[in-house]
Amino acid sequence: MIDADTDIVCDAGPIIHLDEISCLDLLRDFRKIILPSSVVDEIEKHQPLALTAKLPFSVLRGHNPADDRLLAMCRVFALDIGETEALTIMESHPEAIFLTDDASARMVAERMGFKVHGTIGVILRSIRRGQKSPEEVLSILSMIPSRSTLFIKSALLKEITLRVRKEFNI
Repeated sequence: MIDADTDIVCDAGPIIHLDEISCLDLLRDFRKIILPSSVVDEIEKHQPLALTAKLPFSVLRGHNPADDRLLAMCRVFALDIGETEALTIMESHPEAIFLTDDASARMVAERMGFKVHGTIGVILRSIRRGQKSPEEVLSILSMIPSRSTLFIKSALLKEITLRVRKEFNI
């Protein structure tokens, strides 16, 4: 469960993907959205308008180096600089939630004991938070393949959609 009274540390994926489907506002109720400078650079390159949203962004430039175990896992899983820097920030903010859509980054985060969610989790959370109705969420989920660069297997997206329909009797 993702609560609003917590901080989130993001890599670029969730910010880009939520902006592509006009759902960046779903992050508005978080206390702080921590972005490493390399993530800001990636967002500026691929989805620059996302950074103009009125969100509680906090950009961290320069932070403590990661421990050897984390750095080794980042190398083994071939994580990019943004994912690696975000995970490094998680070391000093272990109570935060790591938002990523990258399966390898998620695996490393879980092995480090961090709470981790992705774009789909944020979208589904919007029902519980009263930000979107179940019907609106179904509409958003249906837009992902055509309006977003988020890679999600069609079978998984179908399963998520069926769960929402079943849970809310739609």
